[in-house]
Amino acid sequence: MTGRGAVLGCVVGVLVWGAADVAVAAPVAVFGKCGPTAAPNARCGTVAVPLDRANPASATIPIAFQLTPHSDPGPAVSTIVISNGGPGVSNVLSDPIWGDRLAGALKTHDLIAIDHRGIGASAAIDCLGLQHVQGNQLDAARTCGTSLGAASDRYGSGDVADDIDDVRAGLGIDKIDYYGVSYGGVDVRAYAYRHADHLRSAILDSPDFSTDDAFFRTLPGAMAKIAVRVCRRSPACSAGEQQPDVALRQLIARVFAKPVVGTGYDASGRAHVLKVDEKAVLGILYDNYFADPAFLNQGEIFAAARALQKGDKTPLLRLAAESNAPTDFGDADGAQSVGADYAVFCSDSVFPWDKAAPEATRRAQYAAAAKAVPPTATAPFSVAAWTGFIASQPVLLIPGADACTSWPAPTRLEPPFPPGQPFPASVPALLFGGGLDYLDVAAEKTLLPLFPASTPFVTVANGGHVTTLWSRCAAGIAVRFLNTLQPGDTSCAGDTQGATGNPFGGAGGELQVQGVGSFPLRAAGALPAKRDKTARDESNALSRRVAAVAWAAAEDAVYQLPRVSGTTGRALRGGTFKVRRGRTKVTLTYRRARFSADVEVSGTATFDPATSRLTGRLHVTGPLAGTLDVRATLWDPDKPSATVRGVLGGDRVALLAPAR
Repeated sequence: MTGRGAVLGCVVGVLVWGAADVAVAAPVAVFGKCGPTAAPNARCGTVAVPLDRANPASATIPIAFQLTPHSDPGPAVSTIVISNGGPGVSNVLSDPIWGDRLAGALKTHDLIAIDHRGIGASAAIDCLGLQHVQGNQLDAARTCGTSLGAASDRYGSGDVADDIDDVRAGLGIDKIDYYGVSYGGVDVRAYAYRHADHLRSAILDSPDFSTDDAFFRTLPGAMAKIAVRVCRRSPACSAGEQQPDVALRQLIARVFAKPVVGTGYDASGRAHVLKVDEKAVLGILYDNYFADPAFLNQGEIFAAARALQKGDKTPLLRLAAESNAPTDFGDADGAQSVGADYAVFCSDSVFPWDKAAPEATRRAQYAAAAKAVPPTATAPFSVAAWTGFIASQPVLLIPGADACTSWPAPTRLEPPFPPGQPFPASVPALLFGGGLDYLDVAAEKTLLPLFPASTPFVTVANGGHVTTLWSRCAAGIAVRFLNTLQPGDTSCAGDTQGATGNPFGGAGGELQVQGVGSFPLRAAGALPAKRDKTARDESNALSRRVAAVAWAAAEDAVYQLPRVSGTTGRALRGGTFKVRRGRTKVTLTYRRARFSADVEVSGTATFDPATSRLTGRLHVTGPLAGTLDVRATLWDPDKPSATVRGVLGGDRVALLAPAR
């Protein structure tokens, strides 16, 4: 999930910096049964906290926790508390992920996951209109906020910080290491402001940053910059596109002047009637940002733009078809509560409109603020496209969205911390930012003046948003910091090829960002494979192009796998690939799959997620017919090429093609 920004503006009610001084009973942890994701030795339960600490008669709500003890003998050095940000995302359900990433610190540190109020097992806010994206979302937000009554402003990060401290106290823990990612950086800062005496250290990864810009105008430029970087780091994309920045600007200008209209097919073969305009391009660059495989949209959009220049709409329409906004977020007590997302964001943030004003006035103030954004601020996209895009999201994935204009006015405004609040000098801290993070490292670094001068900021060159989830290098630095309170050697973070882990979660080679060199309509227009000088090769110009297209059809199916919802995927220009997911391997059965319109591929391939190895035998028909054996290790910068060997048109071929 993304981070959030806030602006200073009009405030209403009583402004309170910190929890109200009301006597409450000492927190008590009540233990119970753990869920299915918990480790065998985990201890789970709840701590009851007041819904409104300023109201002695307030009801209580349960705050759920999952505590995994350290593995070494003796007492724990500290307890690591994780905040996934969002807001609205369950920390308990993601506990296994952090248990894996931080394993090197868990010999001597306990790990605790706490679902924030209104999320997961902590009395999840269940607003059907928001959770299942039903009806007008402004109406749904209004209905949701109204249903919470006077508590609609009691889900902010300040209240969350006090809940975390109650859980800490209820479990008898003295010190915590607070690890906040994305919007979790706000949670860490709120806790540091309110409870610094119980904070041993802090890590902020891809943190939310305060700004005076409710529209987060750094995002569209960062999204474009990231896409260009991905292409330049991808062997295939960089070979096919020498000027990706120019290609992207040309695409944006093209769809601004004349949107692309047509039917696009997603990876599962579903047809979507589409209009690809600036907003749709923004959706392509933003959507699936976290999906496997990493940065697929960014690596393909340039080749799709060049194809469009030649009159071929199919690649761009497929990208748009696969970049639709979510239509349902499942159960509210599952991975994400959308109602809690709104409740936190609308409570924490101060917008360029008056929260106390009538809704119609707020809407007018929002529109005036949007109109005042200068044309250059959102380049290379227009202001209208960007503000329209953030306002059209069904959930607050983008900060500055106008959805909070319909949220109830607060009865008591309690910001998580004062503006410009310095981080406690007594608490060691470590900050991370990703070179491929859409929040933009330069903007994230604006937090640094609030921290002691000695605080390190580690830029992970090939890391996306939440670098420790993208990068084993970043995770290693974080573990070292938790163990020693020093980051140590951070040089691995500068590696633009080997800094990121396998996006399929296996133990194979490090990630090489992927792309595609071209989307040829016919094989004659394809970038040819290269001769493999280590083997006998009788290829000619045409057979090298046909072989390249055949390999691309096989590889493309692997990249589409995470987007296939069932057992059958659709190739780019027709034909299918059947998917059989085994315990350790995935088998792909191609049936007349076409990456170019004139080359069909049938046959079988096996993909091993643990090693990223793809092997297969392809039967090819088209300008030349034959059989090819393909082998490749995907995402490995040390093995950037696939071997393609066999017979095409009666000639033996031994070729190398980019493994993206």
